[in-house]
Amino acid sequence: MRAYEFWREKTRKRIKPELWELLAPTIPPHPFGVKRPSLEQNYFEVFNKGFVRLIDVKATPIDRVVPEGLRTADGVVHELDVLVMATGFDANTGALNEIDIRGVDSTALGDKWASGVDAYLGIASAGFPNALFSYGPQSPAAFCNGPTSAELQGDAIADLLDYLRANGKSRIESTTPADNAWTDEIAQMLSVSLFDQADSWYLGANIPGKKRQLLNFPGGVPAYLERLKTLKDKGYEGFEIS
Repeated sequence: MRAYEFWREKTRKRIKPELWELLAPTIPPHPFGVKRPSLEQNYFEVFNKGFVRLIDVKATPIDRVVPEGLRTADGVVHELDVLVMATGFDANTGALNEIDIRGVDSTALGDKWASGVDAYLGIASAGFPNALFSYGPQSPAAFCNGPTSAELQGDAIADLLDYLRANGKSRIESTTPADNAWTDEIAQMLSVSLFDQADSWYLGANIPGKKRQLLNFPGGVPAYLERLKTLKDKGYEGFEIS
């Protein structure tokens, strides 16, 4: 609450009083930090410009696109020259699902994950042998610097491939119990955090029909690296190797 109050007062100094309750409301809509704050310079100052109108689509949702622009639920037509569709993105899973990766029984990865993601250590999923991914769901991903997360996982995958080669193996697949246990561990971390108190893309809540679950490992990079080290030291426990 103190962090939010500090942010609110700083932000209110940058915007017109009539915008205070829309952009920096007295009552916080959710705990500070569980949605990514705007890090852009002059973001809030843009709303002070005379040609900018801010419409609260929670209070007056968009009804439909009409030839003149957008019509909101109150019947007002907001005339537009250009409509930019910036409605969010399918974080963590979207790109992988769009590739149409299919498993041993021809099931698409997107279909397997349709009712929720299970990805052991954020790098593999049962039924998809030799499919190892970085910066995917249930890895540190958005809770880490992106290139750093991908590089750390890339190193771990390289070590795993070295292990396969050294032992004359060519096939590796995570087990369903390992996938499920990793999902349960992340869910437990979510339950004692504040992230569950907001609908955000961290939880997939911006995609209609997507299961609401934490899609990133929230335990921090050092803890994640320790898990990767333990995995290697134990001969890749949780994987079937042949």
